[in-house]
Amino acid sequence: MSEVRTLSVIGTATAAWRQFAARPDYVLRVAWIPVLTLFAAAITSEAGAAGPPVNAFWRIVFALLNFAILVQALVAWQRYALPHSHPRKGSTGLRAGRAELFSLLHFPLVGVLFAPLLLPALLLGLAGAGDPADAATNIVIAGIGLAVMVFPGGLVLMRAAMMLAAIAEAGPARLSLAATANRVWRASAGNGIRLLLAFYLTILPSALALILLPDFEPAPLQAVLRAILLCLYVMSCGGALAVAWGTFSAAAPARKGTKPDA
Repeated sequence: MSEVRTLSVIGTATAAWRQFAARPDYVLRVAWIPVLTLFAAAITSEAGAAGPPVNAFWRIVFALLNFAILVQALVAWQRYALPHSHPRKGSTGLRAGRAELFSLLHFPLVGVLFAPLLLPALLLGLAGAGDPADAATNIVIAGIGLAVMVFPGGLVLMRAAMMLAAIAEAGPARLSLAATANRVWRASAGNGIRLLLAFYLTILPSALALILLPDFEPAPLQAVLRAILLCLYVMSCGGALAVAWGTFSAAAPARKGTKPDA
């Protein structure tokens, strides 16, 4: 029977952020390409608002490109934050490999990581509703959204999101997704609330900075800051999941004799 470990909320958040302080050079190596593409997308959108509209096709291309590169940043930082991992050599920590592809295929789980950024939009909707009926509708929608995000969004989907860390840990190795999902679920049993709290505590600084960033001129500077904060948010998500999975994985060794998927 595998050992059940209790996740430390404060310890997990502290360890996740300690990774940034330990290797600021690697932070830059992982972040510069996502920041550049996010900045390019923002400038393109700004140009479209001020002049001729940007073709919808290119908007979709930019969105998909940004998403793919952000997922690579997520996986690259998870690989660094996982126990016994080492930063990649070269000018960037990104690489389009099997782990990154598998993480892209798990895009609903990646979407869960962005759920906290929806909260300010709900609050702004409440504050901006002049009609009491509209305000009441927004309150109901916000309440349902938050309830779904936390139960089961937080307690269930956050545990499932550690699949991303397990995939990153495997790297180029072939693995069974069914066996990995079962391992992740069993390893994190009894730690749903702790995992949720540790995740939100880790992302809180970057999320608040991103949410509270005001609109100002010049627009390119604002676009750069927003891109940096969004990339930092994604990397802190990856760090939180990696540190948590590092705690749980030792308690859930891979089953011997299991054949990986073809």
